[in-house]
Amino acid sequence: MKNNSIIHCFAFLALSLVGMAQGFAQDTVEEQARQLMENHKGALVVITAKGTLEATTTGDPLPARDQQRRTLGVTIGDDGLIVVSNSAIDASLGLAGQQAKMDEEVVTIQSAKTVFTEVEISYGDSTLLSGKVIRQDVEADVAFILPDPAEAKALSKEFQSVDLSQFAATADAADRVVGLSRSSAVYGYMPTLVLGRITGVYKGDRTFFVTDAGTAQGIPVFTIDGKPLGLTVVRIVDGKPSGVLGTLSAGSIQVMANLARESLK
Repeated sequence: MKNNSIIHCFAFLALSLVGMAQGFAQDTVEEQARQLMENHKGALVVITAKGTLEATTTGDPLPARDQQRRTLGVTIGDDGLIVVSNSAIDASLGLAGQQAKMDEEVVTIQSAKTVFTEVEISYGDSTLLSGKVIRQDVEADVAFILPDPAEAKALSKEFQSVDLSQFAATADAADRVVGLSRSSAVYGYMPTLVLGRITGVYKGDRTFFVTDAGTAQGIPVFTIDGKPLGLTVVRIVDGKPSGVLGTLSAGSIQVMANLARESLK
């Protein structure tokens, strides 16, 4: 009887320790996610892009139409360079080949482009800066925006950024990830997070991660240990937005960001 009691005590103690360990592990993951949001919330910006949509057709050109779009962006450099999902700010994508009605005539759109006239950057506090779209990569669905250097200097703005050079090179399916975003204006654009996992990795000309944490365009996704995985964009197929999301790898974005900076020289 005495031996059985000792065995039962040890078994209970072992189960208790396992339960405590699982609890600590869960707390650690949650705390890591909260810390990631705290570390990077200053890099999450809200972009308001205004412009005119211009299109040529098989008949007369379509009248220019004013456009305004708002989306999430991420600061990725000390110079304030921002990356966004291109289709989130450019209304012209996928219009070529579509039909439009002009008066009583039906025409086919041959080409379309957005001419950006104004870009406003909000940093989640009272800071607002003007910006300029300096490069667009339609196939990768990324665009780069640079804040006005003179305005930034006047406000003594120091940019918080995500270092893409520390990207998660070995990330794979089933790894835990964290997606960072901002809420809508209803909640004051407060920073938010989604815990999830990588569900698949697509390796073609570029690497895309499929995750359940990248729930909308422009969301930066990180591994749980804090390494940037990439940015959630729309997959472009045959020059048209597919409506399917994917997280473009941080390494690919870094290469394109360097090209964007080179274009200014």
